[in-house]
Amino acid sequence: ITASFLCKHLLIDWRWGEAYFAQKLLDYDFAANNGGWQWAAGSGCDAAPYFRIFNPYLQTKKFDPDFKYIRKWVPEFEEFTYPKPMVVHEKARERCLAVYSKALKDK
Repeated sequence: ITASFLCKHLLIDWRWGEAYFAQKLLDYDFAANNGGWQWAAGSGCDAAPYFRIFNPYLQTKKFDPDFKYIRKWVPEFEEFTYPKPMVVHEKARERCLAVYSKALKDK
């Protein structure tokens, strides 16, 4: 979800996220990390479709409905009112689809 959000909601180059995680992961593996980030960004040789854009709210609702994982790392988290969203998912999704579609047409 982190890679998808960075690349598709914020339109930040996947290499920035890959470099950050390369420094932080204790079990870092070059091939796995690069492949995962390319997959999430929709740019690798076996990439997720560019139109697969995870909704952070729905992912949380589906996989962490009681916020156990989130609260482990963000103890001040109470509910979906904190923190305020950086972007509106629907608008970020539309922008991502437009950017990716244009890139595919312009190649």
